[in-house]
Amino acid sequence: MQNLTNEQKAQAYNNLLHQYQRLQEQVRQIKAEEVNISDANQRKVNELEAIMKQVYSQTEKLYR
Repeated sequence: MQNLTNEQKAQAYNNLLHQYQRLQEQVRQIKAEEVNISDANQRKVNELEAIMKQVYSQTEKLYR
């Protein structure tokens, strides 16, 4: 993500933010479905949260 204009960075940031919010909503839906999350759903939540961390890291790299 080097040599991007500020406009390109802003667009990339918006795309990453949208992706992050979609992942966040998936996690929320899984947790809302059941009081005691099953092992399979917990694994899915963990996977989604790991992806969320990667997306967050990508947003940080935009402005370094």
